[in-house]
Amino acid sequence: LPAENSSPETENLRNLFWDLLKEALDELPAPQREVFIQHELEGIPFKEIEAATGVSTATLITRKRYAVLHL
Repeated sequence: LPAENSSPETENLRNLFWDLLKEALDELPAPQREVFIQHELEGIPFKEIEAATGVSTATLITRKRYAVLHL
């Protein structure tokens, strides 16, 4: 949703989007949810997540893929 358009309707749609995204994320297993949030929403590179968690980049990519397919 465009940030520059802040009409009441756009704000309502933006809030609805985030509410639905949170609900869908809550349905995921924790490992998939965490890697999706860290990589996609927080912008943390896979290598940094790997260093922090000890989980290989290949596994992180797979977990994110399953999250994206669910979402």
